[in-house]
Amino acid sequence: MKNLITLLFLTMSFMFFSQKKPKTDSTEICFPYQVGQKILLDLNECDKNKNILLIFEKEIKLLNEKIKEKDGVIGDMNKTIQICDTIIKKNEEKFKIVDEENKNLRKDIGKLKLRNNISNIVSGVIIGGLTYIFIFK
Repeated sequence: MKNLITLLFLTMSFMFFSQKKPKTDSTEICFPYQVGQKILLDLNECDKNKNILLIFEKEIKLLNEKIKEKDGVIGDMNKTIQICDTIIKKNEEKFKIVDEENKNLRKDIGKLKLRNNISNIVSGVIIGGLTYIFIFK
């Protein structure tokens, strides 16, 4: 009898404590129709925004590359401007030097004219004196 009672308790405990098979699949989620529509719209907008974000990132990269190229061009132009400024300064210095040399040459020409006039007068006096001496003596 004891065995029968223990067997009865064992079979009953297995029936009560065993797991039941689920009635529905756990992968299915039920939403109301309007909520499902809103979720689909949000998911579609999210996909569109991801695509737009990728496009914007590509545009940003291209714009950054253009900016780098234009910075290089601007740097080159600044260098050419500096070179042109130095060339202009050197030309101004050259013209100043030429003007100073012209002033010095004009002074030298004036001195040479004076020297030539004096030498002409002295040579005329000497030649006139010598001709007077040769003619009258």
